[in-house]
Amino acid sequence: MGQKLRTRRDLLAATRALIDRGVEVNVAAVADEASISRATAYRYFSDPAALALEAVLDGTVAVPENVIPEGASARERVHAVRRYWLSFYRSSENRLRVFAARAMEPGPDGAPRYRRAARRLPMFVEALTPARAGLGEKRSEELTLALAAASGFESYITMKDILQLDEERIENLSETILDAILEKYRIA
Repeated sequence: MGQKLRTRRDLLAATRALIDRGVEVNVAAVADEASISRATAYRYFSDPAALALEAVLDGTVAVPENVIPEGASARERVHAVRRYWLSFYRSSENRLRVFAARAMEPGPDGAPRYRRAARRLPMFVEALTPARAGLGEKRSEELTLALAAASGFESYITMKDILQLDEERIENLSETILDAILEKYRIA
């Protein structure tokens, strides 16, 4: 795991610890709790409300080992991840809508306030383990990115709000989209 990811996870864990103790969440307090410099913490999160929201969401995401069935084919593993995320979106929809809106707000310099974590990527990387050797590094990365892009919360909201699909049709369409991507890469 890279240093940036460790720092981000440490900040989110410290935020959850403060929330659990009923302490007000601000970036300085989180930095102190995580034993990370305040300057570093502000580079990761400048908005304490967004930090608190992301920390709560981050604490509810399952680890890949609890989502991906052992011994299953790469396709079955990918669909297990897809089903997990659809369920997560349904159960956390209101919080995710607020979180997405906050993430898109520009900071003082006009750039997004902070970069959102790519929580789907590690799950798809793990799901594709049985197929990785046959794909090669470049195609594995392309496939992982395609799956993550097609199965994001934004796709769910598009299907629900814009296409006005019910949950059953969202399930079916998301399966169809991921199957098409998997077919392109010849994943069984």
